[in-house]
Amino acid sequence: MKPSDVRSIKSVDCAVSRYVRSVRRGSVPCRTDGDANSQAANYRDAAERAELRAEQIRRILNERGVSLIQFVVYRNFGLHVDKLCRDYTGESLRARALDAIDRWTSYGCDPQVLSEICENVFGLTPASARKAGGG
Repeated sequence: MKPSDVRSIKSVDCAVSRYVRSVRRGSVPCRTDGDANSQAANYRDAAERAELRAEQIRRILNERGVSLIQFVVYRNFGLHVDKLCRDYTGESLRARALDAIDRWTSYGCDPQVLSEICENVFGLTPASARKAGGG
């Protein structure tokens, strides 16, 4: 699933090209098995996934009328939740996502928008964890 914005695809292509050049020059370590092609393919997959999620977050923010100046804060929230999704699963992930919503709410973000990002972009339902947790 690639982003629909052509500029996003070009930026992913440019990032992958820079990454491959860095691997070839040795400024980025190559995998121990020496398979730079698989390494570049993994990097491309991660870059496309990140760009897709960024586009989904932008769409939610635009629909909710969030001020443009706050986009960076919400994008950082998305990056944080993405990292949580890689490190945790199940109820532990939901609890940490709920903590993240509380944390970013203290930064001035709308908790409903944060919950919508969790649900629509990452498939998490932190609101149900809040009700179940009694918070």
